[in-house]
Amino acid sequence: MYRPSRRQTSMLESRFLVPPKKRARLERSWAEVFRTRVLPLIDEEPFRGCFHASVGRPNKSIRLLVGVHILKEAEDLTDEQVLEQLEFNLLWHHALGVEPEESHLCQKTLHNFRTLLLEDERAREVFDQVTRAMVEMDGLSVVRQRLDSTHVLSNMAVLTRLGLFVETVTKFLKALRREHPDRLAVLNPGYQKRYLEREGYFSDAKRGQAKRRLPVVARDMYHLVQAFEGDKAVGELEAHALLVRLFGEQCEVVDESSGEESLPTVRLREGREISSDSLQSPHDPDATYGHKGKGYEAQITETCVDDNEYQVITDVDVHGSNVSDQHAVVPVVERLSSKGLSPDELVADTNYGSGKNIVACAEQGVSLFAPVQDPDKTPGEDGWSEPVEGERDASPPESSAATEERLTEGMGLEAFEFSADFWKVTSCPAGHAPMRHRRTHHGKRVVAMFHRSSCEACPMSPQCPTQRRVSGSRELRYRPERAATSTRQREQQTTSFKEAYKIRSGIEATNSVLKGRHGADGLRVRGEARVKSALLFKSLALNARRCMRHHLERLRGDVCLQVDTMLKSGTLQASISPSLG
Repeated sequence: MYRPSRRQTSMLESRFLVPPKKRARLERSWAEVFRTRVLPLIDEEPFRGCFHASVGRPNKSIRLLVGVHILKEAEDLTDEQVLEQLEFNLLWHHALGVEPEESHLCQKTLHNFRTLLLEDERAREVFDQVTRAMVEMDGLSVVRQRLDSTHVLSNMAVLTRLGLFVETVTKFLKALRREHPDRLAVLNPGYQKRYLEREGYFSDAKRGQAKRRLPVVARDMYHLVQAFEGDKAVGELEAHALLVRLFGEQCEVVDESSGEESLPTVRLREGREISSDSLQSPHDPDATYGHKGKGYEAQITETCVDDNEYQVITDVDVHGSNVSDQHAVVPVVERLSSKGLSPDELVADTNYGSGKNIVACAEQGVSLFAPVQDPDKTPGEDGWSEPVEGERDASPPESSAATEERLTEGMGLEAFEFSADFWKVTSCPAGHAPMRHRRTHHGKRVVAMFHRSSCEACPMSPQCPTQRRVSGSRELRYRPERAATSTRQREQQTTSFKEAYKIRSGIEATNSVLKGRHGADGLRVRGEARVKSALLFKSLALNARRCMRHHLERLRGDVCLQVDTMLKSGTLQASISPSLG
């Protein structure tokens, strides 16, 4: 039965049962700020549909459970530590507004609530709702935000190739022993001896031994797959599906003739033949491999407005390590827009910068402030090819005339000015606006047409990339993505761009706090859905911590101001003197 949390204060709360001095200290602690500023922001309505309206035992307070999980991730606690803090920590009692008799949860309640969070993206809904309420409560601006990714690892071991093979076979045989012991009994006893009785030993090998053992395990996998091919009962096991998946990704069967018989030979695929989304651990099938290693990439977006009292994380997403950051930009902007937190400017690094992303963001009213790669740049042009003293660039600076000649000689799209979404040309290098625009029949190119009178007398005509038509007018054909790339390459060389771009590095501190204090560097869960839910609550905990720090400083500042006022008026001295006597 659904029962909302009561909003009325109980006289049996711990703060009313302690001496006045201790109560005064409680009301100046972080717990007071959490109780008055963070806890009221939690909306319980998304969970109403999880419980029957009038049948069954009343649910535990949703506000209490969400608050407990925020405090859990704020200190990166285990479930056992959380339950202990809730039972005996007076600060937690005050922060969550519970009576001593109600300050109890069981492990099953925590587990069931986390299951609800995984359903229908409720963890994201809680994060979005509380964050949006926090922004509104403190009047935070979201007009400028920054985006970055950080590598996270779920609760799995980073296995070698041999270790992956052995662990997958071992997991399958364990599942077979547990669910279908009769099938295991008909197998060669050598499988149990190698993978179950001496669990893990076969994968604990030196490099030379591993090269010899790997083909052996591959053949064992092949025979196990063949042995249960067509067995529906075994085929329903998740461990069997992982065994088949691993064999298909890493091995192939090659028929080699030997006399009149054809003997199947198992060949191990080369590293370049294996996809980056291949199985990395049988205990976390969602984990993939990328340039940062095995695991997941977390996309973190936060505000970066100087006038804000504090910054908040506005969006969190998780995907496999093999997914490029290029594909994360547009979904992030769309999610921010859907929850009313869309920025005017999104700052990101080069991994997110591309003409396609700049145009896609501009079409949604967001300016993507990110450098782009120069496709014409050759290796060694980064300024680090030679020592400073040994550089050969000792030529005198160019004159203004030489500079102008050099720029106009290779004039391209970067010399034109475009609209914010790059679908229109606002002016040519000489400052002339086109008379009209049209799109090609595929809709992917733009044709900007310039008047004949503007172009005939233009001194830049010989270097202009526009094409002359029979009528004497000229036209510029371009793709908006290419125009965005060329324009950004020009902009990112300026001092103003480099100065404004410095604000991006601040998000590295946020990633560091998430992975350090809040434990995102060593998650206790597996699977993409659970990893995402954990990171959402860790990010919410970081937002709550920043909010509490801000309001705690204000609270203590107000107390100091009151004391100072009382001292000046003599009221405090008059109240202290009788007690001293």
